[in-house]
Amino acid sequence: MSSTVDSIATPLVRGVLGALSSLGIALAVVVVPALAAQVAGTGSSATALDAILIGLSVLVLGHGGGIMVSTGVIDGPVTLTPFGLLILLVLLSALSMRRVGRALRPVRDDGVLRTGALRDSGSALGMYALVYAIGLAVLAGIGRSVDTSPMITSAVVSGLMVAVIGGLIGMLWSLRREPTEAVPGVRVLELLPAPYGDIARAVLMAVVGLFGLGMALVVVMLVLSVPAQSALFEELGPGLVGGLVLTLIQLALLPLVAVWALTVLLGGTVGVGTSTGISLDGAETGVLPALPMLGALPAPGDFPAAAWLLMLLPAIPVAFGAVRLVRDVAHLELRERITAWSVYPLAVIVAGLLLAGLSTGGIGDGRLVHLGPQMSTLALPLIGVVVVSTALVLGVLVTPLIPWTRGTLGSLRARVEAAERSERDGAEERSESGEDGLRDADAERSALWERFARRNSPVQPVTPAATELAATESAEGEGPVGEPGGDDLETDAWALPVSPSEPGTVRAADDPDEEASAAEGEPGSRWTSWLSRRTDR
Repeated sequence: MSSTVDSIATPLVRGVLGALSSLGIALAVVVVPALAAQVAGTGSSATALDAILIGLSVLVLGHGGGIMVSTGVIDGPVTLTPFGLLILLVLLSALSMRRVGRALRPVRDDGVLRTGALRDSGSALGMYALVYAIGLAVLAGIGRSVDTSPMITSAVVSGLMVAVIGGLIGMLWSLRREPTEAVPGVRVLELLPAPYGDIARAVLMAVVGLFGLGMALVVVMLVLSVPAQSALFEELGPGLVGGLVLTLIQLALLPLVAVWALTVLLGGTVGVGTSTGISLDGAETGVLPALPMLGALPAPGDFPAAAWLLMLLPAIPVAFGAVRLVRDVAHLELRERITAWSVYPLAVIVAGLLLAGLSTGGIGDGRLVHLGPQMSTLALPLIGVVVVSTALVLGVLVTPLIPWTRGTLGSLRARVEAAERSERDGAEERSESGEDGLRDADAERSALWERFARRNSPVQPVTPAATELAATESAEGEGPVGEPGGDDLETDAWALPVSPSEPGTVRAADDPDEEASAAEGEPGSRWTSWLSRRTDR
């Protein structure tokens, strides 16, 4: 019986202790800076109690609740949530419940959930959230004063939300374990059924990327507006401690402004007061609180039309998340893949609208009654950016577009290479045929010369009949042999000299011996070369 009581009571007690420790740390986070500012503010009439009450009001605001203010300068509800403080409170809850989860030891040494682990974890988380919300409501009631009055109902709701979200993150975080040689590792997202673990990973990647994009834009604007911020800081003159407190306040508001910048990048409009707005079309601002970081807001005026190209930036992290999702679910069945592809853009849209909604608020009933994104201007462009980005990724990675493109490019390349090869082969064939033709022509000329030489010997006796016949043919032609009109086919190729030493003998003009004797000037040798006869002509 005692073991059963211990198994039930231990998670409940640990949940209560975890909630009290989280509230204690959160209270110190807001009260210590308030007391420091009160001590440093020598010209202020506020007491330490007033500083503590202000810290309690800020604690309620940090959880997402609201307070009523009636200071004469600001009158009405203040519902603007400092996102930096909200993130810090969620992280404190996650760390506290992570310790509780590890103390409960829901996973055995062999990597399997022990019996009753889910029951114990649920009991601890439920008690943690309940005690946390009640404790915050008590602190909100204690923080009521003449000037400020936290809303208890909003404190309970916001405290419950922070405790559940942060506690659930901490419990899941406690399940994570690195793999060893004997025990497999445990991953939080792998505990979810397929394909929802993959969807959660992709959505987390997209949302973190979008938030980082907004933060990067804010940092760039802050760097570019350092002179304006310095001027505002000097006008306030907070001193050393007051400057540190003012810096902490701006750090708490920095993530809030980052969500505003992301809203502008998505094509929405951010209001900074009544009848004001900042969008990609331009900026129209009015009188703002004397907060140095607000000096980074753009000056009133119209932006160039090219500013709308900035909407391409939020599409990048959404596309990266979609690519990761497609790769992670590639091994699943078609039905599960279609579910993942459909749920991913819907989850990203819901997360974006939730962030924008939490970043809205107001300060009093005056012209700062509405601060933050105007949801009516954000919904449509957000849906367009997310759906179009996801559809493009799916169209490229899921449809046969890439295989078809690769096949088309491959076939085109093959055709080009084949055409280049055929052109090279044709050039080589033409070159070989040209060389063969030259060789054939040379061989044919050589054969003709050989046949001509065989029919006409270099030395032939001249008979009287041949001489008379040659004279007759010369007389009948238009001129003598070798002249125009005569038949000089043979006389062009052969000279017809008659050597005195051998009368009646005809010698060839190209006989090397005769040419040599003619060159040496032998008496009685008269040569008439073919070249000289052609020149005479």
